[in-house]
Amino acid sequence: MNNEPMKIDAHRVKALREARGWSQEHLAAVAGLSPRTVQRLESDGRASHESRMAVASAFGVEPGHLLEADGVPPLPAPAANGMTAAERARIILWIVSLVLAVVMLQMVAGYTLGKDAARRDNRINQACKADPANCDR
Repeated sequence: MNNEPMKIDAHRVKALREARGWSQEHLAAVAGLSPRTVQRLESDGRASHESRMAVASAFGVEPGHLLEADGVPPLPAPAANGMTAAERARIILWIVSLVLAVVMLQMVAGYTLGKDAARRDNRINQACKADPANCDR
């Protein structure tokens, strides 16, 4: 394996990090690198193959997207809050599922309470039919 440093797009690394609201120290921790390595990546774009792979994995992108080359298409910009569309969709799905669960619980509780009230009323009606003199209605 070639251990010589390769050039990566330092601006792209910084933009990906900032779009997620991460500090250099946080990226270093997520990628398993030293903060100094992340500083070097963003200042001069020199990175070993292992560092490039670690940063790409931390960002969830293909390693080729970090290379400094004219042929590499720019990455889609994450939203200002740093969430991708997939992350937003997961959150929305989770919220919808939670709302549906609450509605279902309310329906079950309403059904149970209504059924119990109907049974009580039926017992009272039967008692009144059996002994109308003792009926309080």
